[in-house]
Amino acid sequence: MAALRASLGLTGASSRGQPQRPSGVVREQVSVSNGLTSVAPVSLAVKPVSPAWTGNGSLLAMLEPVLEGRRRGKEAGDGSEMEGRDSGGESGSGRDKADVVNVSRWQREDWSSNGVGGGGVGNGRRRLGKMHSRRKQPWDSGLTESGEELLRKIVVLPNDECVSSVLTTSEPNLSSSELLSIMKGLGREGQWNKALEVFNWMRQSVNFRPDGVTIAVMLRILGRESQLTTVSRLFKSLREEGYPLDVYAYTSLISALSRNRKFKEALGFFEQMKEAGPQPSLVTYNVIIDLYGKKGRSWENILELFEEMKAQGIQPDEYTYNTAITACASGSLCEEATELFTQMKSSNCTPDRVTYNALLDVYGKAGWYNEAANVLKEMESAGCLPNIVTYNELLSAFGRAGLCNAAAEMKDSMVSKGIEPDVFTYTSLLSAYSRAGKVEQAMEIYNQMRTSNCTPNSFTFNALIGMHGKNKNFSEMMVIFEDMQACGVEPDIVTWNSLLGAFGKNGMYSEVLKVFRGMKKAGFEPDKATFNILIEAYGRCGSSDQALSIYDGMLQAGCTPDLATFNTLLAALAREGRWEHAELILDELNRSSYKPNDIAYASMLHAYANGGELEKLKEMVDTLHTIYVPFTKILLKTFVLVYSKCSLVDEAEDAFLAMRHHGYLSDTSTFNAMISMYGKKGMMDKATDTFALLRSTGLEPDVVTYNCLMGMYGREGMYRKCEATLRECMAAGQTPDLVSYNTVIFSYSKHGQLSSATRIFHEMVSNGIQPDSFTYNTFVGCYVNGGMFPEALSVVKHMHKTGCKPDEVTYRTLVDAYCKIGKFEEVERILKFIKSSDPNFSKAAYRRIAARVDDYDLRS
Repeated sequence: MAALRASLGLTGASSRGQPQRPSGVVREQVSVSNGLTSVAPVSLAVKPVSPAWTGNGSLLAMLEPVLEGRRRGKEAGDGSEMEGRDSGGESGSGRDKADVVNVSRWQREDWSSNGVGGGGVGNGRRRLGKMHSRRKQPWDSGLTESGEELLRKIVVLPNDECVSSVLTTSEPNLSSSELLSIMKGLGREGQWNKALEVFNWMRQSVNFRPDGVTIAVMLRILGRESQLTTVSRLFKSLREEGYPLDVYAYTSLISALSRNRKFKEALGFFEQMKEAGPQPSLVTYNVIIDLYGKKGRSWENILELFEEMKAQGIQPDEYTYNTAITACASGSLCEEATELFTQMKSSNCTPDRVTYNALLDVYGKAGWYNEAANVLKEMESAGCLPNIVTYNELLSAFGRAGLCNAAAEMKDSMVSKGIEPDVFTYTSLLSAYSRAGKVEQAMEIYNQMRTSNCTPNSFTFNALIGMHGKNKNFSEMMVIFEDMQACGVEPDIVTWNSLLGAFGKNGMYSEVLKVFRGMKKAGFEPDKATFNILIEAYGRCGSSDQALSIYDGMLQAGCTPDLATFNTLLAALAREGRWEHAELILDELNRSSYKPNDIAYASMLHAYANGGELEKLKEMVDTLHTIYVPFTKILLKTFVLVYSKCSLVDEAEDAFLAMRHHGYLSDTSTFNAMISMYGKKGMMDKATDTFALLRSTGLEPDVVTYNCLMGMYGREGMYRKCEATLRECMAAGQTPDLVSYNTVIFSYSKHGQLSSATRIFHEMVSNGIQPDSFTYNTFVGCYVNGGMFPEALSVVKHMHKTGCKPDEVTYRTLVDAYCKIGKFEEVERILKFIKSSDPNFSKAAYRRIAARVDDYDLRS
């Protein structure tokens, strides 16, 4: 096992911390990339690397060959836009791009058919429940005994031997229907190239000219294998040769393009059908509705399709409504989904299990967990028995809302009804605990999963890797990575991107390089999601200039940025308050094929708030009044965050009340922002009332909540209450972090309680949390304020010994203290010590410290 970690060079995670303020300073970290902004204190478990991530051997240098290769490919016009995986084998990622962007989420499939027949279209999505093989057996393949023998002969035929010679030998015993069954069998075996040889042999034969059904099957096989260039060329050549390209052929081609997210090309063929024929059928419309659902932000287009169907006299069926309801999930269009559900029942289409599960998915993603629970009741009263997909959807909905206990109860309920949990059940539940910061409970679920002989899948491992990465448990994260390979689950592009994101967000430059090398060695090339993660990593490290460099590299390589790219870049600039640059990126977004969404505008609000531009902040809010009526959940939450950050109490309270009115108070970060603001303003009653409201909603306080309360009590001089809150945090099952201990230590030190501060310090170290420079600076300040200069100097020496280098605050505190008592000779020794002990110490910081001596000389 250790060899796996050693092969990546990831032997441990003993990185040191960087300076950290006590709780209450919530402006440092604003996350906007996951769809909802959140406020959290900056972690101190890892010390960001100070040099820029450039130069020989750097990440940007490693990316350059990749970028250059893509630039050359683009210049050569290699057809990559339509190629997919035309090599016949899996390429680097071997996954749909949608799977890469949604790292923490899987798609579902509960359809009864997987093709264009029977009123449905296979969309290639994973079902949130048990998967059942659709592979046909010999007795239902439609082949005779001789046909079965011929199929087996072709399957084992070496690639360098010709299929046509085998077919020619057996021609007297063949029929068109048997050849069609052989093509289907080869398609099920994944041998699309041999299926194409059979099809081309039929084209050359006088007796077996392909008909419309055969053409549709061939197109569908190529589409399922993502052979987009081949399927497009075949369709074009068949049309030129005068073959009957009927509605089934067009629908199969459109489905293939849609499956591979070539939406523009698919819609082009759909328009051709409407203009020149054949006219689209119900199945065609179902495919296009499914396309718009995958594409997102296309609700108006779906409504237009319903009107077209009505004008053509085509009655929507159950699959039409199910697909349209599913499309509502990406935009959290709960009211629209409810209206479709009502129309479906009034149109004499009976909702089935797929319908209810799709509706559950919409409500769950939007945080409407009460409505989701009501769907279960209606489903049961209609005599439609819930299946494991139903329970998994409900469990996932409760988990997303932070209701871990309700999610666990849902699992117990399904077990009591004789439904055994599957891999998706366990994964949803451990993800729920992960979101709530309950790492131990999440690992308990993982252990239950292993002991119950339920094999984890890539989603499980990726969720655990993401959880440990988010909580800076890097050693545990690599153990999960080892477990993943031990279980025979190959790391996918999501895994590699998760590892990159975990290390990159914490400034662990050397680890990012090692993971990136491992990713390339495993055959994976950076995709759009990788670039987005690197942009976010640089942004979180406070290197927005490097984030912009990655963005420029994307453009030079011909990799088109998507909305997530723009949003991630805006978030990076917002963290540093670089509102001028953010405005330029917003203008570029407006000129692209995408339009700003509420996440982009949320980043702009954070940029203005962090940049101190209150007037521009208010102007942006006024502009948003004309765009969004009413405001979305993301915007209302952002208003709370930025107003509380700027201590605009009245405005923050108005936004908070609006969220409460709309039922949007579904996570703790909004409450944390209000508690932090009240604490900084000394409004203790309102802070404690908000804390009580949080608990009354069924949400559970996280470590940030308790840190905000501790910061408030510390500022008010209530240091005993501050420590009591630390104990309350631990009793609630939350693990105190460096911020928690720093806040209590600072509170005690500020009020001269040195022995208590020292006791908390030892407790922190014994719990495996390494002090950072802020911790040590607190003790330096406490010692010099008490005239204990030798003890203060011993702290500085200890910092050097442990590798936590003193910073400008450390030396400034010492210099100021010695200047106050007139011991300028000691100041000279300190200045010499800085030069001799730390050659890399900032020259500008050194000049500022030395200038303070001159200021004291002038004043004295």
